[in-house]
Amino acid sequence: MKIFKTYYELTFTGFVFAGVLCFVLIAAVNSQTNVLFWTLGIILGAIIVSGVMGNLLLRRLEVARMVGDHAVVGQPAEVHYRLINNKKIWPSCAIRVTEARFSGKLRTVPEGYCLHLAPRHNTLVLTHLISETRGELELRELRVCCSFPFGFVNRAIHYLSPHKIIVYPRIGFLNQQLLARTRTFSTTGTITSQARGGSDEFFGLREYQPGDSIRSIHWRSSARTGRMVVREMTSDTPPTMIVVLDIRPWADVPDGRAQSERAIELAASLICHGIQDNFSVGLLIAGSPVAAPRAISSGRTHRDQLLEALALINIDKIDSTQHGIAQNPPEALRNAAEYVIAGLSSKCNSLDLVPPGSTYTLLPMDDPHSDQWLHFPEKPPAEAAPSPLAESLA
Repeated sequence: MKIFKTYYELTFTGFVFAGVLCFVLIAAVNSQTNVLFWTLGIILGAIIVSGVMGNLLLRRLEVARMVGDHAVVGQPAEVHYRLINNKKIWPSCAIRVTEARFSGKLRTVPEGYCLHLAPRHNTLVLTHLISETRGELELRELRVCCSFPFGFVNRAIHYLSPHKIIVYPRIGFLNQQLLARTRTFSTTGTITSQARGGSDEFFGLREYQPGDSIRSIHWRSSARTGRMVVREMTSDTPPTMIVVLDIRPWADVPDGRAQSERAIELAASLICHGIQDNFSVGLLIAGSPVAAPRAISSGRTHRDQLLEALALINIDKIDSTQHGIAQNPPEALRNAAEYVIAGLSSKCNSLDLVPPGSTYTLLPMDDPHSDQWLHFPEKPPAEAAPSPLAESLA
């Protein structure tokens, strides 16, 4: 890790002590009393020792930051600092590590403290950061300081340590009434696929081809027709849901930013609930230059890709004049079983958002009950549906 700058600074206690030093100096010069000169020397020596000890304890000390690649708005994300003392004799004491420079808005800036680190030993210091806004958070610079033993002088070293974190939108608990408004999202389970392949359900018969398993031969039909016939099977697949985010109607509205953020949080919560309930989930973002993943899938990796697309939406760059995706939907999304449209106004036309003949549910943000759709308590209320909140995103 590259050292950016080093410096000394007086702490608040140091400034008070410096004031006492000036007072004793004036008194000693005016009175020419030996006791005051002895006191002056002791005070000055304490300040010098504080600076020298701070420099000695930070020598040959390595620092490394370990943090995940994503976080959730309003939820603590763990940050570990590894301290390695490479000195042979001297320990390191009262070491404080914090973030000196970063982009974004943090409610809680990570700050770690190590009381004592023996020579040729290392330790992990655990702390947390809490972001107040979604998007890209860049941690740029680490500050390591020590004011041991008296706390008068702070010896500080800044390290260049860039690291980017994607901060996901808030994930809330969905109200049961909201789930009841959708046709298939309120149920879980699997459905039988209409495509060939698998081993769960019978699909049909076809002529034998080289490479087919002998176990799949349907001997009775083969004997009746006089040619080899094999069974084709299908497999159970999870139900499909496409979350369509449309915040174009709020682009030029005075309170449009707040409504857009609520819509993004709703879309993120729907995605997490769907994947937790074994749905295959897709995402479409109307009017945004951010390219959402085009595949419909499930699992944590796919969930993180969808949440990252929501986190990187720039509301100021939403094109309110851009047409929807009904005319040319992605190939993977054309046969979706259910569309859930979040964010639009109840006065807007939703026909350009879904392919013709598709089943969809509208969740406009100007709905009178939209404030009750999501809950963000520390403990979920009894009427809220189970949700994979921030702990499942760690």
